[in-house]
Order: sequence, then C-alpha cells, then structure tokens
Amino acid sequence: MKILEIKNLSVEYYRNKQVIPAVRDVSIDIEAGETLAIVGESGSGKSTLAMAMMGLIFSYEGRITSGQIIYKDKNLLKNSPADWQNIRGKEISIVFQDPQSSLNPVIKAGEQILEAKMIHSPTESFQELKEAVASSLKDVSFDDVSRIYNSYPHQLSGGQRQRIALAMAIINRPKILIADEPTTALDVTIQKEILDLIDKLKNEFSLTVIFITHNLALAYERCSRIAVMKEGKIVEVGNRDKIFKNPENDYTKDLIYAVPKLL
Repeated sequence: MKILEIKNLSVEYYRNKQVIPAVRDVSIDIEAGETLAIVGESGSGKSTLAMAMMGLIFSYEGRITSGQIIYKDKNLLKNSPADWQNIRGKEISIVFQDPQSSLNPVIKAGEQILEAKMIHSPTESFQELKEAVASSLKDVSFDDVSRIYNSYPHQLSGGQRQRIALAMAIINRPKILIADEPTTALDVTIQKEILDLIDKLKNEFSLTVIFITHNLALAYERCSRIAVMKEGKIVEVGNRDKIFKNPENDYTKDLIYAVPKLL
C-alpha cells in the first residue's frame, strides 16, 4: 500500500541571480513499511527531495515549480503553514546529517525533545510531557535518562546527539521517518549503532523509512528498495538485488563499480 506519492516534482534554487534546477520531474511511490534508499552523489538532489517532502523549501532560497506530494489523499504542496506544522514531526519526521547543527546549543537536550512533543500535544500536562520525553530517551537506548535530559548538546558525543535527534523525531510516533545522511559525521562503530537503532525503531513503531545516502553499501545492507538520483532526476529504481545485480542505467553501474571492495 502506498503511503506517499511523489508526482512530477520539480524544485529550483536561486543562487547569485541564477536559477538552478535541483529536482527535475521526479515521480516515485513510497510503500508503507518499506525502507527506501535514495542514493546519488553530492548535488544530485537527494536532500532537496527530502526538504520538499517536509515542506522546507522556503521562498527566499527557491521554490517548487511543479508536481504533487500525496499523503493520505491530500496534496501536501497545497498546505498552509499551519497545515505543515501539523504534519512535520507528527506524520513525517526527519533526522539530519549533523546533529551538532540541528540541535540548539543553549537548550538542554531533554527540553528540546519536550518542545517537539508539546507542539503536537498542547493539552498534556508538564509532567505528562516529561514522562513522554523520558520514554522517548529510553526508546533510543539511553539508560541514564536524567543526565541526558539535563545535558547540553556540547556535553554529549556525536552518537549521543544523533540519538537525541532520533528521540525528537519519533516522540510523536510519525508514520514516515526521513534519515538524511544520518551517519556521515560519525565514527564507523557508532554508525552501526545508529543504523541498528533506526532498524529497531522501524520495527517497533511500524515506521516507513526513507534513507538519503551516497553510500551504496549502506543502501544494499539496510534498504529493501533503492532509487538512484543523478542531476535532479531519478534514473533508476528497483529492489536492491535488481539494482546491484542487474543495473540498467550507466550511472548506476558507475556507482556500484565505485563501491570499495575488501581484499
């Protein structure tokens, strides 16, 4: 069953009085419960596609020129700002590449998660909100909840900050989680911990996961289906075995050839 449909989506940015096409006529369906990888080199349009799904293409930087994003039979591109606020974090959430920049450095980690919960649960008491935050911290494998709650981001490791970002992303039990290069800034061993955690959360909360990544090895290991982007277009899409064992597009073949092989 389709949970999200992207139809003929195009996005452009403004840079130095020039118009730069970032996403060009992209169409793809996302199935409920799947883990879809969107792969491609830097500048291929992957993150812009994710930002469009979150309603985060702002008029001062660019615009969506055409297309539809259908969720629950509604075109999200017709949302008002208030409509987007109801969707973001509650229905569709995102975790970014660098939690150091996505977390506020002067607000305690727990308070940032609490704010994400309060936006969508304005009638809950402060105690109820704090209990939800503590539960979310446990969901992302924190044992020392009180210490983490009262820590500032700079007092935490990179892996801990990314787990805070995940706790914020799942506290309202969204249906879709977008993970935009969530492990790039982390050490290899911590990368595996975060990926395992995302798998755990997906199974526990029946999430649909969209991985944005340039890492084809990660896409093959963690995702059931792969969409390959180049220069703003999806050039190939299929299940992971089809993409890796029988790629049709020359760009896909080049990406696979570039994956490092162990001796």
